[in-house]
Amino acid sequence: MIKPPDNILIDGHVNKKKPKGVELPKQVGIRFNAALQRMVKAIRKDITQQVLPIVRQYGSAYALDAAPIPFKDGYADDIIKALQLVMTRWSSTSFLAIVNQLAEDFVVSADKVNLKKIHKDFGVDIFSGQDANLSDYIASSIYDNVRLITDIKEKYLTDIQSTIMTNVRAGNRPSVIAKMLTKQYGVASKRAKFIARDQTAKVNGDLSAKRQIAAGFEYFQWVDSGDRRVRDRHHEIANKVTEYGKGVYRWDNLPLSNQGVPIKPGQDYQCRCVARPVSRREVEKNVTEGKTRPGVKR
Repeated sequence: MIKPPDNILIDGHVNKKKPKGVELPKQVGIRFNAALQRMVKAIRKDITQQVLPIVRQYGSAYALDAAPIPFKDGYADDIIKALQLVMTRWSSTSFLAIVNQLAEDFVVSADKVNLKKIHKDFGVDIFSGQDANLSDYIASSIYDNVRLITDIKEKYLTDIQSTIMTNVRAGNRPSVIAKMLTKQYGVASKRAKFIARDQTAKVNGDLSAKRQIAAGFEYFQWVDSGDRRVRDRHHEIANKVTEYGKGVYRWDNLPLSNQGVPIKPGQDYQCRCVARPVSRREVEKNVTEGKTRPGVKR
């Protein structure tokens, strides 16, 4: 662990500004969301080009309100075959390789942002490499994001398959099926956006904590985004005066959520709060200036 210097020098000058919390640039989350949206859109394109034409081709055979025509055996088999071909394509090893690369790029980009931000604010290179704990976190985070991305794909394809076959059996016209698939695309797109935003906050919060602790910071200040979307509990945490200062806590004694569980900025779903690293010197100054409440740790 590296002890943070009391007077942080940047280019030979004392940095008197309080560093802000590490917040991911919008581009990181935007790129991740854009990649997920491209995946959802590509799946929709495959269904539109490979499956819907067959559904429309046999519409007169299964639609209850269609004009009677000679029954054609095997139309269900043809639709199922088309669906299975699409499902197989989106489960290929090449697709899984792309997903792994996407998840890795996202996590690594988030880590680089944390490193640059802390280096800019403190003028120190806190890590030229990685310790075992950080390496394990990055690996597990990549794995978790691979799982989430795969889940988006699998749920979307499962819903598509269920919608098509259920409506074919019910005798609904192809136009009805097409409208329902459009709605499902919207649901899948929103889910992908939610996951991108949620993971951006979580990964940023976790990496920020690990990098600050590794740099020798025992304390952090909980900073909320200052708008109406902030959770009441998070606003309380950010404004509570502890024995270290306003909104200041120890990394080894985190504040509690509404459920009484230790929590750090970014951990709740879509939480936009961030952690500002606080030095021991700043805590001592808060105590000297009477800006603390003795005995209140969290």
